[in-house]
Amino acid sequence: MFWTAEFFWRLFETTGSIRAYVLYRRLAVH
Repeated sequence: MFWTAEFFWRLFETTGSIRAYVLYRRLAVH
């Protein structure tokens, strides 16, 4: 399963939540 960085970055900008960033980092590793 591939998730685009743009999707999570937009989610991070929208929510402004650190959790969204952490989730992005975790999925980016995989």
